[in-house]
Amino acid sequence: MATAVRDSWPQRVLDAASAPLPEERSARLAALARRFGIDVAELGAVNPAARALVPERWARQFRVVPLDATDHEIVLATADPLDLECERTLEFATGRQVRFALAAPADVLEAVNRAYLDGAAAPAAPDLTHEVQMLSVEQEVAPPMAMDEHGGSVTRLVDELLAGGVAAGASDIHIEPEERGIAVRHRIDGVLRAARILPLGIARPLVSRIKIVSGLDIADRLRPQDGRARVAVNGAAVDLRVSTLPASRGEKVVIRILDRRSALRSLDAMGFRAEERACIETLLDCREGLILVTGPTGSGKTTTLYAALQRLQQRNLNIVTVEDPIEYRIPGIVQVQVHERAGLTFASALRSIMRQDPDVLLVGEIRDRETAEIAIQASLTGHLVLSTLHTNDAASAVTRLADFGVAPYKIATAVKGVLAQRLVRRLCDCARPGRIAAVAERAACARCRGEGYRGRLAIVEVLVASPEFERRVAAGAPTERLAESARRGGMRSLWESGLAHVRDGATSLDELRRVAAPPSPGNLQAAPAAPAGPDPIPSPVSRSPITLDVGTVEVYVIHPHPDGWRVLVLQRADETIRPGSWEVVTGSIDGDERPEEAAVREAREETGLDVSRLYCVAVQPFYLPRRASLQLAVIFAAFVDDPEGVVLSDEHQQFAWLDVDRARERFTWPRSQRTIGDIVHLLSPANLGRVEDVLRVR
Repeated sequence: MATAVRDSWPQRVLDAASAPLPEERSARLAALARRFGIDVAELGAVNPAARALVPERWARQFRVVPLDATDHEIVLATADPLDLECERTLEFATGRQVRFALAAPADVLEAVNRAYLDGAAAPAAPDLTHEVQMLSVEQEVAPPMAMDEHGGSVTRLVDELLAGGVAAGASDIHIEPEERGIAVRHRIDGVLRAARILPLGIARPLVSRIKIVSGLDIADRLRPQDGRARVAVNGAAVDLRVSTLPASRGEKVVIRILDRRSALRSLDAMGFRAEERACIETLLDCREGLILVTGPTGSGKTTTLYAALQRLQQRNLNIVTVEDPIEYRIPGIVQVQVHERAGLTFASALRSIMRQDPDVLLVGEIRDRETAEIAIQASLTGHLVLSTLHTNDAASAVTRLADFGVAPYKIATAVKGVLAQRLVRRLCDCARPGRIAAVAERAACARCRGEGYRGRLAIVEVLVASPEFERRVAAGAPTERLAESARRGGMRSLWESGLAHVRDGATSLDELRRVAAPPSPGNLQAAPAAPAGPDPIPSPVSRSPITLDVGTVEVYVIHPHPDGWRVLVLQRADETIRPGSWEVVTGSIDGDERPEEAAVREAREETGLDVSRLYCVAVQPFYLPRRASLQLAVIFAAFVDDPEGVVLSDEHQQFAWLDVDRARERFTWPRSQRTIGDIVHLLSPANLGRVEDVLRVR
């Protein structure tokens, strides 16, 4: 059975209580008792009622003497008033509150011998007494032990369950009473696997034991509870987060295993592709602003943030975190645990932390408007703030902040980037593409237990805020339009990130489908031939995934001047794509928006001008390699009556009204040079009457 290792008093304190001279020993005992706020024990008499509550083996195990007892309290003489294991165990077993009285170790041992020497020891404790021995804060978990014919010790069973979960590499242990028994399942690499079935009759003592381990109320079976514990497995400390939930057949228990060895990783170890990691590191180089990590529970958000903090530590920064709960301790970083009952919330902690001159803040989760406002304000006043949100994709994080009530212009200024991530299982070496292993060999693989997968890696979409993105956020654009802007800036979707790992042979297409949604039917994407399942055989033919999307408009803004047409040409800003090039108004079609509606809107947003007449003159295809997308651009000619008052967006830095010939020369792209000629031919006064009813859409 596991042996408990307690953090007891220093030995010198016990030695002080065992001074050689009686007068000196009494004085020191009295001083120690005052220090701990307890009485000095009177060992002359033992109340038989108290002795009956504490069996002899308990008294010797915990080195206590039962002195007195009432209906609500039991007084125990001890040399170690810090023995929480003894206190919790005997409180549960006797049903009374334990009150310690201090005595010297030798006197306690002598009193135990006297109390139980006359043979009047208390009757043997029921089976449960052994089962409730406290699993201390630091405990060495025993290797699996077989149950005896009476069901064995629940203490040993809990140790066995914990050791088995850690050895299997589980992130969670699920213990759930069912009709056939207590089902024990392990979540390994994100997938639940059946581990064993236990007799249903031990459900209550089993849950009670786990509650004692994690400091929960064993008498309260009608409310959910959350607790923590720390154990040592093979000499390594492992933190546990325990959650109980009342269910129809009893309480369900989930034990989250927080193994520091596997959780505190570097960004390189997360499995990001080189271009994704480069974008993330660019975001971390920011001196101020808000960086968000989004995804469902279990998607690795905290692991990514901790990896980011370890990278930021290299810059000798003052880093402070506010978490609920603190999952892993990081040396050199101040970590604050939220305690809402005591009034220490995310918001109140952030207010105090701002007076501590931090360089980097990590907010475990933005849950409400107050926290969001303070985090954004901190990011706007020279601090780098990292946090998480529960959203399905990167662009939705901005919408969620707006839903909290944060002003869009603040969000646009504060948010520097968003990561949306999922975890997919890695293919084991026995199932790698190009290595056709025998079925028996795969089934016998000790690393993956025949599953074909071992470990996980992250797929991610990295949204880096661009001037266009910030402008759309400030304007309150919907999520779809924000996502389109991010994709135009180079963001790849989760599906595209996963496909890259599939092509590399790191995971399978089936595994990618399990955690990420493929493109919608309106934007179908042909997947490459890829390994699926534990026995992948690479396809001899692989085609690039291509999408076809009518998603872009180009608008030639024209003023019919009496001396001839004037065409508006725009020069792109230096911070954007195609910097310095001269072009026409270009933009995306949002959601269910019709192309002509998008043309009018984009003309107004990019130039501030109102369109009086609009003509659809052509449809042009072009290829976007970063999105692997074949785009169709709908070409419009937009006539404006008043050319004054042009107001450019952040995408452009100059404009000019030029006649047709000079505009043709100024355009950077040959396609624009050709298209303006087509527009003149189609819409000139000589031809307009013949095509007006066909081309005019507004």
